Amino acid sequence: MNVKPLLIANGVLIVAMVGLSLWAWPSIPADAQLPVHWNLEGVADRFGSKEEALFSIPIISAMLTLIFLVIPRFDPRRKNLEQSAKLWNAAAIGVVLLAGAVHAFLVFSALGYDLRVTDVVVPGIAGLFVLLGNYLGKTRSNWFAGVRTPWTLSSDYSWEKTHRWAGRLFVVTGVLTLAAWLLTDERTTMVVMIAAITATALISVVLSYVYWKNDPDRAGANGDA
Repeated sequence: MNVKPLLIANGVLIVAMVGLSLWAWPSIPADAQLPVHWNLEGVADRFGSKEEALFSIPIISAMLTLIFLVIPRFDPRRKNLEQSAKLWNAAAIGVVLLAGAVHAFLVFSALGYDLRVTDVVVPGIAGLFVLLGNYLGKTRSNWFAGVRTPWTLSSDYSWEKTHRWAGRLFVVTGVLTLAAWLLTDERTTMVVMIAAITATALISVVLSYVYWKNDPDRAGANGDA
């Protein structure tokens, strides 16, 4: 698999995160307790040390990048995953890019800027869904990326048909979430986002079963055709 885009993009993002933390370090008191977690309404509900706030996300991002680099080696359908490299790289880069946005929010909040976490997380998640939705329909059957149900993994027909619809659903989820963020309040936005994600997941699972049941190859193997 060509992981060069992943390595370059995530490497730059992680270095930028660390650089931002080092830049902010002298301006933050050593004993400061900084917000590191927020509830669904965007209110901080856990605080941590200066070290945790400034360096936990860069470390997690580096670990996630390593996982994205290593996992493909263990896929029994590695060739298929290699043919789905665009989705894999987009997911790896998108996740770390979102983490970088959250990290920037943490740093500038620690410096006293009045920012809302939902203005970072919500559009970031919406953008990630739209990005992944554009690649889902072109993926090949594998064990680590995509809608992996017993039915998609046992039927190429189910995999292909399900992922075409899942890609569209991902894009719709992202667009609805972004629209809610722009037009409504925080609580409504979170409800819309969670409802859309849940509906996308459930519909994708149901579709995978329906397409598996109607797989022409499966029907022929069972003597139904």
